Amino acid sequence: MEHSLFRTPVAVRFKDIDAMGHVNNAVYATYFEEARAAFSRQILGLDSLDAFDFVVARLEIDFRRPLLYGEDLEAALWVGRLGQRSFTLEYRLTTGAETVAEGRSVQVFYDYASGVPKVIPQGFLDRTAPFLAKEAS
Repeated sequence: MEHSLFRTPVAVRFKDIDAMGHVNNAVYATYFEEARAAFSRQILGLDSLDAFDFVVARLEIDFRRPLLYGEDLEAALWVGRLGQRSFTLEYRLTTGAETVAEGRSVQVFYDYASGVPKVIPQGFLDRTAPFLAKEAS
């Protein structure tokens, strides 16, 4: 892997635990969202809800092992693919050296005024270039 990884800690909250004693599978989507939001703030410079001009169109999650309350969780994120109007983010959730889940989401740039997808802005391409997987370029 020759591209940069964006890394951020993610809190495993008490409310995330299900009756089986581990993190409920639906919560992993929230963990990916937390990583995407941190990436959007820190790398893309999006500091308000009005600044978000892309929407999630698809989300996939591959579960590797149960995550338990009290475990330290880190999310890694990178850009897996760039299209003309959409991009794919890849995720890896780890605790220590163990991967607990991997996933990907497809985001589409969207013009809210006209209600149609729009071309990815050059500023986005510039800011995400270090995080673009080499096989995607």
